[in-house]
Amino acid sequence: MSIECYNLEPAWLTKEYLETVLRKYKNDGGLQIVHLDIQPASAKGNNYASVMTRLKIKMHLSNNSIVDDSYVLKSSIESDAFSAEVIKDYDLFNTEMFMYDKVLPKLSALLKEIGDCDKIFADTIFVDYEHSAILLEDLAVLHCAIGNRIAGMNELETKATLRSLAKMHAAGAVLNERMPDVLTKLNLGFFHRSTKGLAPYFEGLFEVCANFAGECESLGPYYRDKMLQLKPYVMEFNRKSHEPPESYFQTLLHGDLWTTNILLRDRGEQLKNAILIDFQFSIWSTPAVDLHYFFNTSLPNELRIDRQDELVKCYYDVLADALERLNYGGRTPSLHDICIQMEAGRFYALSSTVVNQSAMINEKTDDAELKNLIGTDETASKFRATLYTNKKVQENIKNLLPYFDRKGLLDIA
Repeated sequence: MSIECYNLEPAWLTKEYLETVLRKYKNDGGLQIVHLDIQPASAKGNNYASVMTRLKIKMHLSNNSIVDDSYVLKSSIESDAFSAEVIKDYDLFNTEMFMYDKVLPKLSALLKEIGDCDKIFADTIFVDYEHSAILLEDLAVLHCAIGNRIAGMNELETKATLRSLAKMHAAGAVLNERMPDVLTKLNLGFFHRSTKGLAPYFEGLFEVCANFAGECESLGPYYRDKMLQLKPYVMEFNRKSHEPPESYFQTLLHGDLWTTNILLRDRGEQLKNAILIDFQFSIWSTPAVDLHYFFNTSLPNELRIDRQDELVKCYYDVLADALERLNYGGRTPSLHDICIQMEAGRFYALSSTVVNQSAMINEKTDDAELKNLIGTDETASKFRATLYTNKKVQENIKNLLPYFDRKGLLDIA
C-alpha cells in the first residue's frame, strides 16, 4: 500500500540539519554543504503515509575535495492531519525506523556471513526518532528503478523479487533465534485487532467491486450479492490470514511488497537483483501473506494465476537453501508446508486483488491521496468508485472473481 504524501519538504529539513547528520556519517567535522537541491522522490500515484524527498548535495570536505552525493529522505506526514490521525494507531514510522535502524543491517550481515553479498536493502544513513525521519542512500545512483505498476512485473523481475524476499524471510527466521521475542512483537500490519482506520478502504472497495459486478454482464447479481455479503467480514477474514497457527513456519515479513516497493537494479535483460524498500507494515507471520499480496498486486494474470505454483517453487528453493546455510535451528518447512499455508490464507489474495491492486494501478492520480482511500466522506467514496472505472481493474475482476469463487473464497461459511 505504501502511504506517501506529495510533496512538501518538512520545515526542519535545512542545510544545517543535514550538515550535522553528514558530518557524523562521514566522520568529517569540517564538512560543509555548498549546494542543496531538494526534489520530490516519487510521482503521485506510485505510492499513497510519508513524504519522500530526494536530496542532491554538493559538499566541501575537510581534505578540500568536493563531493556530489544523493540521498532520499523519508519523513512522516505533517501536512495531512486527517490521514496522520487515522494511521497513528498503526505505528508505521516507529516500525520502519526500527527496521532500518535495528533489523535490516543485521539481516544483511547474516547473509554476508554465508557469502551472499547481493544487496537487497538500501543502506541506512541516519534514523531520526525526534522527527520520524529516515535518511537513506539514493538507489537511483546504482541504476535502480521501479517496475511498471500498471503493466505489472515480467518473469525476470518477479523471480528476482522472490529471491530477495526468500533471503529476507530466511534471515529473519534466524535473526529471531538470535534476538528472541524482538521480531515477534511486530504484530500490527494492516489488520491488527486494535486498529480499524483502514476499514473504510477495504470495506468500501468490496462494495465498489460488488456494484461493478452487478452492472457487469459477465458477472451480474450472483457476484454482486456475494461481495456485498462479504463486506462486513473483510477485515476479520484478512486478520485471520495474518494470524496463522503456531505450528506454521513464521518469519519477519516485508508486509507491503508490491511494485513500487521493489527497486530493480539494472532493470532489463541484465537485471542484477531486486532491492526491497518501505517497511512500514513489517510483521511476524506466515510467508503466505507476503506472497499473496505480491502476486495479486504486482503480477499480470499469466504469472499470478497460470504460473503461481512455479513461482512459489522458485521462492521456496531459495528459502530452504538460505535456511540451511544460515544453520536455522527450527524445522525447515517443506514445499508442501508452504503450499498449505498459501491455501489457508488465500482470502488475502482475493482482498489484495479487489482492494489493493485497484488503487495501485490507478491512472487518475489527481486525487490519489491517502485521505481519499481511507476517508468516509463523499469525496472519498467518489474517489474509490473511480478506481473501478479503470479498464484493467475491470478486466482483472471479470477474470478473477469466478476463479476466487471456485476456491470458495466468496462464501461466508
